[in-house]
Amino acid sequence: MIRLEICANGIASLRNAMDGCAQCVELCESLEVGGLTPSFGTLAKAADIAFIPVRVLIRPRPGNYIYDAEETEIMVNDILLCKKLGLEGVVIGALDRNGMPDRACLQTLMQAGEGMKFTFHRAIDACPRPMEALETLIEMGFDKVLTSGGKPSAFEGVAQIAEIQQRFGSQIAIMAGGGINITNVMEIIAATGVTNCHASMSHHVSRNNDTLYPDQADPTGAPMLWLESNKDLIYEMEKLVNP
Repeated sequence: MIRLEICANGIASLRNAMDGCAQCVELCESLEVGGLTPSFGTLAKAADIAFIPVRVLIRPRPGNYIYDAEETEIMVNDILLCKKLGLEGVVIGALDRNGMPDRACLQTLMQAGEGMKFTFHRAIDACPRPMEALETLIEMGFDKVLTSGGKPSAFEGVAQIAEIQQRFGSQIAIMAGGGINITNVMEIIAATGVTNCHASMSHHVSRNNDTLYPDQADPTGAPMLWLESNKDLIYEMEKLVNP
C-alpha cells in the first residue's frame, strides 16, 4: 500500500484531503513560500475535525533553515500547542551553518514534542551530505523524512531518492515529495521503491470573486485568489496508487 500524504494549506484543504481519501496530512499555510506554521485558530479547528493523522509544519519564516535562539523558542511554543491539541506529530527541520542537521536545535524541538511523531522536511535536500544527515536523523528518532532527492522535484531526484530508500528505508520512512502529480507519481514510485508520497494536489480558487473581483485582483492589484487542495485530484491519485 502507498501512503499518500497531502500537504494541506488550511482547513478547506484538510477537509478536501479527508474527503479525497488521503491517508494523512501535513498541515501548513503559505504554500507560495514553501509552507509556514498555521495559525492557532487553524490548528484548533484541525484538531476538532480531523479523522486522519495530522502532522503540523513548524517553520516560523520563509528562507533558510538556520534558526537563532528566538526562532527556536517560537517553534518550541508552536510544538507545545500542537501537543496540547493532541495532533499526531510535527514536521521540522533545522540546519547548522555547515548545512547539516542542527542537533542542538532539533533536540530542543523534539524535547518539547516528546511523545509526538517527527518528520524531517525538505531541509534534507539543502544538506551537502544527505546520507550522513540521514544517519543523524535516524539516531535522533525521526520516523519519516520528506525528500525530493536534492533536486527541484522528486521526478528529477529519483536516483537519490532510490539510493536513500535502499540504504535507509528499513530504518525510517522515506517520503518522496516535490512536484508529484497524477502524471508522474507511478513512475516515481517504480523508480524509487518508496511507499510514502507527499503532494499538495492544489489549484487556484477564487470563491465569491466573480462579481466583486472579475480580474481576480482588488483595486490595489493584490490577488484575490489562493491555493487549495483539490478533492477530486486527491481521490484520483489515491485510486491510482492504491487500485
